[in-house]
Amino acid sequence: MNHAILFLMQSPRDKWPLWAETLRRYRFAGIASWFLEAGRPLALLSAQALYVGRPFLGGGVDGLARMLESEDETRAFASFLDGAAGL
Repeated sequence: MNHAILFLMQSPRDKWPLWAETLRRYRFAGIASWFLEAGRPLALLSAQALYVGRPFLGGGVDGLARMLESEDETRAFASFLDGAAGL
C-alpha cells in the first residue's frame, strides 16, 4: 500500500490526551468542546485553513486538520475532551 495512503488513514486519536491536556492547561477545554459540537461549519473551514497553513505551521497540524474534517471524529474528540475535563 502507498505510504501516502497509510499516512492519510492514520487516526490522530493517539494525540488526543496531549491535545486535551494542553487545552485544559490553558483553560480552553470548555470552549474547544463547545466549538467542536456547535461550530461544525467552522470546524471544516478551520481544517482547510490548517492545510493551507501547513507550510508555516508544520506537519504537526495534519492530525488536527483530519480530525476537524470528520464529523464523527470531531464529536468523539469533543466527548473525550468533556470526559478529560472532569479528571
